[in-house]
Amino acid sequence: MAAPKGGTRERILNAAEQLFAQRGYDGASTRAIVAKSGDTIGSVNYHFGSKDKLLAEVIRRRWDEIVEARRECYAAARREYGGAPPVEAVVEAIVAPYLERAMCGGRGWRSYALLQARVLYSEKSYTRNLKALSEPIAREFIGWLAESLPGADMRDLGYAYQFMIGAMVESCAEIEVNRISRITDGLCDAADYGQVKARLLAFISGGIRATVAAGANLSVESLKSA
Repeated sequence: MAAPKGGTRERILNAAEQLFAQRGYDGASTRAIVAKSGDTIGSVNYHFGSKDKLLAEVIRRRWDEIVEARRECYAAARREYGGAPPVEAVVEAIVAPYLERAMCGGRGWRSYALLQARVLYSEKSYTRNLKALSEPIAREFIGWLAESLPGADMRDLGYAYQFMIGAMVESCAEIEVNRISRITDGLCDAADYGQVKARLLAFISGGIRATVAAGANLSVESLKSA
């Protein structure tokens, strides 16, 4: 049977992305990946060397595009506000580029978002494939939050960042199941980009401000009890 159209490397990446997202790393065999792509195990070895390196390349392939888009959004916000933008603009710069691609970018981006959720919450996969990419960027994004909320305790900003990423990743992963539609009798739709985006950005921005305020209150209470 003739292989599907497109370069071998790209076909394998597309097939691996979808199967890793659906089945996880252990559940997606190299044989299943090449059966889906229409290629051979030898092609995987030639282009990627191993299944581990194939997963790493699947993750990296879209990562740089998202990071670049986020930086462009943040730079535009800084120009608009003539310096550090408000936290709402920072949240939009971090969340919207990912959310838009995951919800509106087609099958590949949707699989990528689901894969990100799998890797992020698997210690083994995270350490191997995401840690080196994500942690420097996370520090950069926390720095953006710090600029928008001068005087905020770094502990509060760290927790706020964690909560923000959790809400974003969950919102994108939820698209496949659309549980929210069932539990609201169809009032809500996890795949409705406009509805989700407006509420998610407001939820995260308000949550960050509340987290920082709660941290400040905790510090005051600690001083009183000392």
